[in-house]
Amino acid sequence: MTEAGQPGGSSWSAAVKACSPVDGRPQRQRGVMLVIAMVLLVLMSLLAVASVRNAGSSESVAGNVRTTELATQAADIALRYCEAKAVAMARAGVTPASSPDQWKTPATWDSAATGPPWNNTSAAASAFVLPSELVNQPGMDHDTYKRSPECMVEQQAPAAGVAGTAVFYVVTARGFGPEVAAANAARSRPAGSEVWLQSHIELQ
Repeated sequence: MTEAGQPGGSSWSAAVKACSPVDGRPQRQRGVMLVIAMVLLVLMSLLAVASVRNAGSSESVAGNVRTTELATQAADIALRYCEAKAVAMARAGVTPASSPDQWKTPATWDSAATGPPWNNTSAAASAFVLPSELVNQPGMDHDTYKRSPECMVEQQAPAAGVAGTAVFYVVTARGFGPEVAAANAARSRPAGSEVWLQSHIELQ
């Protein structure tokens, strides 16, 4: 049978040759698109992980800033409170000058004694703990601060060569963040955010 006698004749034979591989064997698939898709998938996964980590870091930073700001506000309240007491007492009953300064001694702050510093004229001065209602808003379901801030007023010796009747005081305060637990019976050193503030007062 001639080629023309086959189905479709010579045109059918030409179409078969055009659709067949050049060498007559099936070509192997290289899978380039699969490799590209896998690379893109890995890149997208890395970007997703990085975004989640950045979001967590931002949230952590924001939380740390909040606790630090609240601790600073508590310390500022205590500082202003003791400043007002120092001015009101006008030299009466304030902790006398000592060396080293009492506010530098850890036992002054972390001890069970919490007497008012403006009524304590002994050498073993102690920090004053502010009442909770001065820092926590009344009527709330829970208190913002579990541990109240503390402050101390201490008289300072005048600098050498300074004459006159002026009396100098150093006011020191420390505030705690909302995550700090309430003080125990021994008033152990707190664990958590802690901010210290200090001011100097001169009274004529």
